[in-house]
Amino acid sequence: MEQSVQTLTDRVLDIVHTKFGAPADITAATAYEEMEFDSLVLVELAVHLSELFGVDITDEEILQAGNVEETVELLARKGVQG
Repeated sequence: MEQSVQTLTDRVLDIVHTKFGAPADITAATAYEEMEFDSLVLVELAVHLSELFGVDITDEEILQAGNVEETVELLARKGVQG
């Protein structure tokens, strides 16, 4: 995995753990549904990431991403680097 992608993955994992209370044993591939994140939590995550990284992440995009790994790919496509 590219270093900047790994760093970004670690940052997003840290956010879902500390700010959104994700279980400690999740990985980047764990589905948000398995973390018991409902659509409201995902919208809050999208807003938080949008503000943190200065990009626009829509509700639909975060719902389609489905996990941290796909969310990091979404951020990378929008020009965010680790």
